[in-house]
Amino acid sequence: MSRIEIDSIRCKGCGRCITACPKDLIEFSQEINDRGYTYVDFTGHQEDCSGCTLCAVVCPDQGIEVWNFKDKQTFVNTTGLTENMTHYCPGCTHGVVHRITAEVLEELGLLDRTVGVAPVGCSVLAYEYFNIDMFEAAHGRAPAVATGAKRARPNLIVFTYQGDGDLASIGGNEILHAANRGEKITVIFVNNAIYGMTGGQMAPTSMPNQKTTTSPMGRDVETTGYPMRVSELLASLKTPAFIARGSAHDGKHSLKLKKLIRQAFEYQRDNTCFSFVEVLSTCPTNWGLSPDEADKWLETTMMPYYPLGIFKQPDVASPA
Repeated sequence: MSRIEIDSIRCKGCGRCITACPKDLIEFSQEINDRGYTYVDFTGHQEDCSGCTLCAVVCPDQGIEVWNFKDKQTFVNTTGLTENMTHYCPGCTHGVVHRITAEVLEELGLLDRTVGVAPVGCSVLAYEYFNIDMFEAAHGRAPAVATGAKRARPNLIVFTYQGDGDLASIGGNEILHAANRGEKITVIFVNNAIYGMTGGQMAPTSMPNQKTTTSPMGRDVETTGYPMRVSELLASLKTPAFIARGSAHDGKHSLKLKKLIRQAFEYQRDNTCFSFVEVLSTCPTNWGLSPDEADKWLETTMMPYYPLGIFKQPDVASPA
């Protein structure tokens, strides 16, 4: 038997925890919180909970904590994030990627010497959420800012957190040359196949036939080209690097993603190489889908084109 605590104020009612629960123990309440969201409820089901923690793993809003009364499993939100509630839309998996990144830094004992770089895009306010020192970079220029910080203070752990419009479009040259120079920074690249913050325009990563505000009839690859596979592109460079792609669309894949992000920071900690983790993420609002539908669209449409896995590793033993 386990105990789950759901913070009704933080909850945006995306329902991802409802889908994730293998025993169907979570449901929408009949109440609306002070922020105007119908939050989820777990009351009355404590005796049936196995403590699997999947509800907390998929929560984008740091709204769930799990305790196992036998002390076999525990999920408590990381100190690597502040208590600030995010501005992200309900169901957006940016919050999941934030938490995973912060958890890894906390578990590796790197929080006190980590510096993040926030770009222009949905994650423009990331400095409000990560409990570390942060820079704000001009659109697409986060790798350049990270390069300066790392070269000035090599002992720092420096990472950028960038979306697909920021990194793959206006920042395409920045990321390409930072990787080619072998800058010993870590890049978290969130690919949701669309420009999120600025109105849902087509991004370099938008899927063929995907409808956006600038491709209302669907992306025409004959005139706009095919979606860019950034991980594969960077993996083709000769310079040693760690290049991988994971996904945050469900609990199982989020746990695998955490292992990739951990590897990326371990390579930087050990001063080994440039490290890059692409994350397939959802944008329910601009995709015009519910959070549950968005998770399914990512799996059926994006994952076949953007295969998951490690595309490149340095010729050294993998970090323990």
